[in-house]
Amino acid sequence: MRAGAHVLMKAADPLNRSILRTVLERPVQAGPGSHYEVTGQGREALFVAFVIERWLQGAPDGPIDFESEEAGLAVAALAEGWASSLLHALARGPQTFRELRKSIDARSRRKLRRILTDMRRAGQVEARANGDDEAAAYAVTDWAREGIAPLIAAARLERRGPTAEMAPIDALDVEAAFLLALPLLELPEDLSGSCRIGVLLKDDAASPVLETAPDMAGVTARIDRGRAVACEPGLDLRAETWVAGTAGDWLDTVIEPDAKRVRSGGDRRLAALLLNGLHQTLFGVPTRD
Repeated sequence: MRAGAHVLMKAADPLNRSILRTVLERPVQAGPGSHYEVTGQGREALFVAFVIERWLQGAPDGPIDFESEEAGLAVAALAEGWASSLLHALARGPQTFRELRKSIDARSRRKLRRILTDMRRAGQVEARANGDDEAAAYAVTDWAREGIAPLIAAARLERRGPTAEMAPIDALDVEAAFLLALPLLELPEDLSGSCRIGVLLKDDAASPVLETAPDMAGVTARIDRGRAVACEPGLDLRAETWVAGTAGDWLDTVIEPDAKRVRSGGDRRLAALLLNGLHQTLFGVPTRD
């Protein structure tokens, strides 16, 4: 299990959402002097469900009802693709089945094939076939890239109430999240430059967040006329601009429009527009027909 996958499945359960909504509107009396009410984490679980529902509205073949069987299959495919690290591998670019098996060290050929099939049926992966299934190149669709939004929301809720079955955010999660999201951004056409985007994995670090901290994970993005023309794992110190923060600060900043908790240096306009672009693309008002 990877960060966000466990809570994503729980928040996508229509019964869980219905219970939370009902109790939110009217606390349930449990006896004289006692009652059930929704906690802060319960409210955030409803927010995760909202983000999932918003993502389902953008499905390639048209909006999917949150309570439908199709929605359950789509969320399950996304969660399993993330939990198995399949999405992490495809975030770096199209790969054949053989390459994927090596990338994620898949011990079960049958399981990997099933996950790929489920994601293809859900419109999250497409195969560029050439007559040989083994040599076909698999690539993520834009809708799968947009699926990073519910995963981010779920990961934030996990961090606020971790349990034994939940996994912490690691370097591979950070890289995959940015590699999937950045190509979706549409920035001003006059914007060009490079930016290293770092996430400090240890939120409890006593020292200030530094862009060159040894336990910093991230990517380097290269923007040309408003589009991310390259996004590579790792932090290139030659980049003109940098943005850095703890995992928790990054989650808050991308999700909440006013939570500007990451630091930046170099071209501040480039940094600010990247941060705003991530929020608007993943959590802002939908603009796609």
